[in-house]
Amino acid sequence: MLSKYLLIRFKPSLRHYFDYWDSIKNNEYFSTEALMDLIKQLRIYKTPDLETPKYQILKRTATHEVRKYSPFVIVETQSDKLAGNTGLNDVAGYIFGKNSREEKIPMTTLVFTQAFDPEMSQMSIQIVLPSEKDINSLPDTNKENVSIRSVEGGFAAVLKFSGKPTEDIVREKEKLLRSSVLSEGLKPKDGCLLARYNDPGRTKSFMMQNEVLIWLEEFSLD
Repeated sequence: MLSKYLLIRFKPSLRHYFDYWDSIKNNEYFSTEALMDLIKQLRIYKTPDLETPKYQILKRTATHEVRKYSPFVIVETQSDKLAGNTGLNDVAGYIFGKNSREEKIPMTTLVFTQAFDPEMSQMSIQIVLPSEKDINSLPDTNKENVSIRSVEGGFAAVLKFSGKPTEDIVREKEKLLRSSVLSEGLKPKDGCLLARYNDPGRTKSFMMQNEVLIWLEEFSLD
């Protein structure tokens, strides 16, 4: 999705209407920077054709997007690293039928790991549940360490990157995103999330799509 302040319009007259992109600095009539930015936006990632949390892109800069997320529901358990998989079998087991009703729940494409504090010492791993499932109608978990939780949604700054997400890479991306957000005068919340879209056992590393998200206190286009 191309984020712009103005829409390009061409009319059969001598007048021209120019567009200004918030993701680049050089907004001349033809800009190599603009061309490269367009190619970057059209980059193809291999992602499963499954449901993801719903969001609207409000702004796109050279480093990140600002999105408004609708509420969604997750199943989660404690984890130990942003790029780790500790606890994944427990939350995956819930949707595969290891719950109070032995009910299999349709898969979505997104696995989150979340750090809740600035030191990134408190972690959880999460699977997003289908939007058709109301939290009150979901089966209970079979394990005390697995829980169901509603996420209220809201504004988030999001940095996309491809490749295998190692712990060092994820933390580097988080620092870059937080620095960019602060430089714009926005107020990021503590912690962050790593969103992983692909099964690492079935996807070549260069085709993997990953995102680092930081929730924002507020956001306005004004």
